[in-house]
Amino acid sequence: MKQKTIDDIAQEAGVSKATVSRVISHPEIVSQRTQDRVRAVMDKYSYTPSLLAQGLAGSPTKTIGVVIDELSNFFFIEIAEGIDHILSPSGYSMLLSSSRWIEEREIQLVRSLISNRVQGVLIAPISENGIAIRLLQEAGIPFVVINSIPKDPSISFACCNNLEGGRIAAEYLNTYASEQIIVITGFEHQSIEHRLEGFFRTISAPESIIRYSQVKTQEEGYNLAPQLITENQIDRKKTTLFITNDNVAIGITNRLVDMGIRIPEQVSILGYDNIRISELCRIPLTTISQSITKTGEMAAQSLLKLLKKPDSVFHHLIQPALIERKTTIR
Repeated sequence: MKQKTIDDIAQEAGVSKATVSRVISHPEIVSQRTQDRVRAVMDKYSYTPSLLAQGLAGSPTKTIGVVIDELSNFFFIEIAEGIDHILSPSGYSMLLSSSRWIEEREIQLVRSLISNRVQGVLIAPISENGIAIRLLQEAGIPFVVINSIPKDPSISFACCNNLEGGRIAAEYLNTYASEQIIVITGFEHQSIEHRLEGFFRTISAPESIIRYSQVKTQEEGYNLAPQLITENQIDRKKTTLFITNDNVAIGITNRLVDMGIRIPEQVSILGYDNIRISELCRIPLTTISQSITKTGEMAAQSLLKLLKKPDSVFHHLIQPALIERKTTIR
């Protein structure tokens, strides 16, 4: 099918060509209703703005676009640090942006990076098979996926082995004489699904596990702690918490300490990620490490190789490890 032009998009959306340009370059000055109408047509045809039409043609910049899910999440901050460790010495600058877990925003960011002629993209996608990935493939821009494993084997990625991480967590907790185990998860994402799959394959009596989901931030973890006491009597039953995100684990730990719960004597807590702050919180957190900075470094190294050999494919599955600290006791 012939590539649609900006005139085609404008005509089908029932707006002017200038309005389409504003939706692409300055969406903040266009009504949400008009944005939605124009983007629906753009998505329908996988439209990527023409550089020539925008007067932006020229040599690609020595810039790498980086799209992550959260700028405020320590996990992604450490990913970005790892990327910068590799890009800066090689003379590349990093254009960092956040999707905020909103797929439409992720698509918009990728379109912007394509329009601005970045040489490559590192992306932690909300969905490993979403529109953003397809846009990068169609644009022919080298890219590497971070923190998930694409179903398409031709796509390069750097990711922790989350299945193995979940298995390690369960194997460790199987050594505990807990009266109850509670699993707490956050955003719905392939990485979390794999952790849970590995965990429930291995844990003893999986049918007895208590589940909480959509607990996404340190603050939400802090606020959940009283509910764990009232609903599950964790102040009276020997309890183990497996929390698939260190940020949330830290929030829960801090609130339980504030409420006089003895950790790990009454409640043991196992986190996941091994973000830097997990070692420095009020009670150093036992966690599953996934070598976050190394993941960023390996993704960036792969992308630099792809820039030289575009037909190459790099799959980096990074092995996790248990880090025992003070929130658990044998």
